Order: sequence, then structure tokens, then C-alpha cells
Amino acid sequence: MESHLIITIGRQIGAGGLGAARLLAQEFGMKVYDKELLAEVARESGLDEACFEKRDEKSSRGVLGALQGFRSLFGVYNRAGTDSVMNEDRLFQIQSEVMRDIAAKEDCIIVGRCADYILRNEPRLVTVFISASLDSRVKRIMEGEKLSEEDARRYVEQGDRKRAEYYNYYTFKKWGDSASYDLCIDSSKLNDDIVAVVDLIKYYMKQRHLI
Repeated sequence: MESHLIITIGRQIGAGGLGAARLLAQEFGMKVYDKELLAEVARESGLDEACFEKRDEKSSRGVLGALQGFRSLFGVYNRAGTDSVMNEDRLFQIQSEVMRDIAAKEDCIIVGRCADYILRNEPRLVTVFISASLDSRVKRIMEGEKLSEEDARRYVEQGDRKRAEYYNYYTFKKWGDSASYDLCIDSSKLNDDIVAVVDLIKYYMKQRHLI
């Protein structure tokens, strides 16, 4: 049986990665797993989705490394509202299992969450990272989130730092490094045109005879 086509998209905040994922999904009739993936993980773990979302992409090697190899334990609440404790690594493990199950069942696009690393052995995997200039990303966030320039810049910088810490910690690779992905695209060099970004991804996939 032929393996499924899997596209993973890593992205800087405000670079248009989620928009590119949704456009690709429309063109190929595939499902995008982003917030939806959190719901899948929540169902698998028995945790409330909001609790897991607060944990997502928050770990850092610096903080946890200070504990000499032990992961921090965080108090969370299950659906019944009782106290429970789940190791951060267990959350990552559950998330990884869910991704592998999805990849085994269907063609899909997964945004963020170390998906490129977790699914690295999939034969029909395309890994993409989308970046953009800081000014371009701040402008996008100002418009999309209705924030001041100062707040948007802080939002972008802090968000990128958390994503990098999470990715670097669990993959032992460098977030955004071209060596970690098949294709890296600077959307600001394309005038922030998400259609142009998607066209580049499609061209790459055609060259690999995936579509």
C-alpha cells in the first residue's frame, strides 16, 4: 500500500505559514492539523484541550536542563476537574503518537509541533519552513491581531523564541535552520504573497513526483 503524502510546515510568527497550509489543503483536498491536532491529543490524553494548549511549544532546554535531565512537572486539570500531573515528555509522546496515526491513515498537512522531526521516516514527506522579515511579520500581526507596533513586535519575538526553544529541545536540531527542512521560503521576498509561496511548494513537489 502506497504511503500517504505528508506536508509539514514550520513557520515564524506572522510569516503566513498557516495561511499557506490552508491554501494547500484547499487545492489538494487535504486536512490541516493545527488546533485540530490539539483536540486529537486532548482526546488521547484525557486532558482538557485548553490545558494542553497552554503547555504546547513552551518547553525550553535552558529551563529544563537546569533540572539535570528531569522534565518539569506541571499541574493540570482533567475533564472531571480534579488535579492531575503529567510530565511534559508524556504530552510530547502522546502528540507524536497521534501524528503518526494520522500519517498512517490519510494525506495531511501538519503545522508546527516538531512534525517534520516526528514524521521524518515517512517516505512521502515534504518539510517546509516559512520565514519573513521582522518588519513584514510585525505588520501582519498588527493587522491580524489589532495590536500596536510595540505589542506586535513583542508578540512576534516572544512567540518565535518559545517555538525555537520547544523545537530545539525535542529534536536536537535548530529551528528554522535550512538543514532541518526540504524547503525554506522567505515570504517577504515574495511580497507576502501566500499564493506565490504555495506555488513554490507545489513546484518542489512536482519535481519530486509527489503530485
